[in-house]
Amino acid sequence: MRVLVLSVIAACAVDPTETSHTTEDACGGVIVEQAIVASPHVPLGVPIEWPSNPPTSGPHWPIWAAWDRHYAQLERGYWLHDAEHGAIVLAYRDPGLAAPLDAFVQAQPADPHCDAPVKQRAIVVADPELPTEQEVYAIAWGVYYAASCIDPVALAAFYEAHVGRGAENTCAEGADFGGVPLY
Repeated sequence: MRVLVLSVIAACAVDPTETSHTTEDACGGVIVEQAIVASPHVPLGVPIEWPSNPPTSGPHWPIWAAWDRHYAQLERGYWLHDAEHGAIVLAYRDPGLAAPLDAFVQAQPADPHCDAPVKQRAIVVADPELPTEQEVYAIAWGVYYAASCIDPVALAAFYEAHVGRGAENTCAEGADFGGVPLY
């Protein structure tokens, strides 16, 4: 009887809306794909609860942040909208990762679908709410990559596979919330 009960509990603990696999990179990366949840625009400033951390879909504010920027502070309600528009959001907790993530974005080829002034649909953000299990998170619409450090090859593979694949794919420039331009 005990084995049956444990089996039932284990089966219930698996989230059928989420799949993950390791990338076998030097940083122990994992890619987590999540089901897209309802993603309405909500009024600015309204507190939002997401079903995952980091969020990859869900309610967000009607304004997104300007591309090609590093934001020391940017609330999730804005950057999740960037992901919906096809951006890769590179998020970190450790300030020592900021400059290497900026350099990573700068090293990526220009987005062939966007015209100047947009070079990349990417932003780098500090996010103190990230899970503590990993140091680096790359977030796209419906999927994220998490790793203990920056592996440029694995990060570039994720970037290439997911940039420009949001639900509302656009290059339209967002609002400048005081981010530092990367170019």
